[in-house]
Amino acid sequence: MFATTGDGAKIWYATAPGPAPVLLIHGFASDGESTWVRTGWVRALADRGHVLVDLRGHGQSDRPASGYAPGALAGNVLTVLDEADLSTVDVVAYSMGGLVGWELAKLAPGRVRRLALGGIGGRAADRDSMRRVAETLSATGLDACIEEVAGHRLEGPPPAPVLFAAGEQDDVAADAPELAAGFDAPFVSLGRRNHFNAVSSRLFKESATAFFER
Repeated sequence: MFATTGDGAKIWYATAPGPAPVLLIHGFASDGESTWVRTGWVRALADRGHVLVDLRGHGQSDRPASGYAPGALAGNVLTVLDEADLSTVDVVAYSMGGLVGWELAKLAPGRVRRLALGGIGGRAADRDSMRRVAETLSATGLDACIEEVAGHRLEGPPPAPVLFAAGEQDDVAADAPELAAGFDAPFVSLGRRNHFNAVSSRLFKESATAFFER
């Protein structure tokens, strides 16, 4: 299915019904299928329901020339929630998706009940790191996204109760434990995982689910 944003971009999404739906927001240069389906997240959330979305410029969604700042991406995701008729969701987001989930909770107070953010720390997104990620994942056509996301970080007090998780070998999120401590938020170490394989961690799934059940 597709939701159409205010500037006419079509954003792909898929839903599965359930009593406590979880919105899944992938990271830069990825998509919903590879981040959440292939890693077992959708299966793990089968009894809750879920919403998958491909962010603008990624996966099956349109690739306009602009509109990639985290706040704008969050607005696209809010359009998806409205189209799917979901008033409240929990959110699992990874890497750049964490910026989007954070902005979504700020943009629409009360729509995001809890946030579980993986693979993100307190440092601003930088162009070189994003280019390396794109190269590792063989992704192309993301220059506009890199330019508009670079320089952004998690800012302000947490807009919803938040859990942080990261692998011990994740250079992108190396300061995640300190960030969590600064927010007085729980942090889960995903062991000897790096930025590219931490999302599939069983501990991440179990910790997020337990956090949502509080």
